Amino acid sequence: TRMLILEVGALPLLVALLHAGTKQGKANAAMAIAERANDESTGELILEAGVLPPLVALLRAGTKQGKESAARAIGMLANDESTCALIVEAGALPLLVVLLRAGTGQGKANAARAIARLASESPTRTLLVAEGALPLLVPLLRAGTE
Repeated sequence: TRMLILEVGALPLLVALLHAGTKQGKANAAMAIAERANDESTGELILEAGVLPPLVALLRAGTKQGKESAARAIGMLANDESTCALIVEAGALPLLVVLLRAGTGQGKANAARAIARLASESPTRTLLVAEGALPLLVPLLRAGTE
């Protein structure tokens, strides 16, 4: 079903909604992208559609729900070294750390998942430490997101 939704042309519409939709529309588009990004072949199609810049913009200046959804989508896309490098180049790391520090419970959880997936790639680990992610993750491990 996920691939079928992309094959019928929904992806360009979701990307357009991320660029120019309402606040709620952008959050919904990011969530829809996250739901479809969890396998490598679908993730590649989503990346080729140019989804990273509007997701990073949503992570930077979206609503609470928009930031939560953008972090989830970015985390779902972070499945290999080249994609992690693209996410870093797009400027997502410091924004994920900000969300980890000051987001809602769900925002922190989604940022932590995204950071964990990004940290699976060696070049990104050093950047995550430099951004201050590690000290923010320890309390989440102890207490959770509530």
